[in-house]
Amino acid sequence: MSNITHAKSAGPLIIRHAVQPGEDEQVLRIGQRNAVLAQLYGEDRRAFYAAMAAQVPFADAISAEPVNLDVAQGWWLRPTSPDPDSAILFVHGGGYHLGNAKSYLGFASQLAALTGRTVFSADYPLAPEARFPAAFDGVWNARAWLISRGFKQYAAVGDSAGGGLVLAMANQAAPDASLSSIVVFSPWTDLSNSGASFRDPATHDPVFKPAVLQGLADSYLNGASPHDPRASPLFGALRAMPPINVQVGGDELLRDDSLRFAEQAAAHGAAVRLDLFEGMYHVFQRDVGALKTASTALGIAARFIDEHWAGREVAERIMPDLS
Repeated sequence: MSNITHAKSAGPLIIRHAVQPGEDEQVLRIGQRNAVLAQLYGEDRRAFYAAMAAQVPFADAISAEPVNLDVAQGWWLRPTSPDPDSAILFVHGGGYHLGNAKSYLGFASQLAALTGRTVFSADYPLAPEARFPAAFDGVWNARAWLISRGFKQYAAVGDSAGGGLVLAMANQAAPDASLSSIVVFSPWTDLSNSGASFRDPATHDPVFKPAVLQGLADSYLNGASPHDPRASPLFGALRAMPPINVQVGGDELLRDDSLRFAEQAAAHGAAVRLDLFEGMYHVFQRDVGALKTASTALGIAARFIDEHWAGREVAERIMPDLS
């Protein structure tokens, strides 16, 4: 069940989704699975995160091809007959320290299957080996390379830190007539961590503790200002942004990163849809195949992207049940 509200005049469209029956048990099983992975990989955080991200099933009828160039690194995910004029740029999360395009192949393949579009899942430099603004520069270069491949328009999608990077990229590029839409899952939009949900001790976040996120932010920034819009798009100009779908769980330290960004972008004229999933955790969409609401959320994301391609009628596409 969903409730639809407008936060204020000219504000974002806010849709609240209740927890679906039986999901408590699904969430419990996912937590148990992740606990096993954490025990298996011990102190190797990158291996643990990669294994967790790789739990997403790879979609049928999608091909994967690595890209390893000086100007861009990542993976192509292609449906059988993709539209030649449009593509999706996907940017993975991981707190600027973890994750890679290879471990996200399953997730990116689901986007390709649901939208019928080619997806380029980009790699970018990680901290602590590469500090701010290396991640932003890597995504900026991936965008330029994707556009150079001849696509007339593209959508941008990212989760967590990757969502923040997508929004920062779009803010820097605006106005970008080739960027048709943005979808972000639990985006980290404020590396100063000033949101009320981050600082409220009553916030129940099963994934993060405040000290963990603060440590990741401090390590990546390495003394740079958290208010630089390349690090924290919440503090960007946010003018001439394309339509944006923000999705966030109700049980997140970063919940207000999504709420505040949606309000700011809408106030500057963007068409913003905010989907708030009660009882859900950080980037729950990555548990598609194990969690019913994850399938619902990815279906919403795919339809949002579909609806905003320029000059094209929306395809009648049946979204498969991935739960």
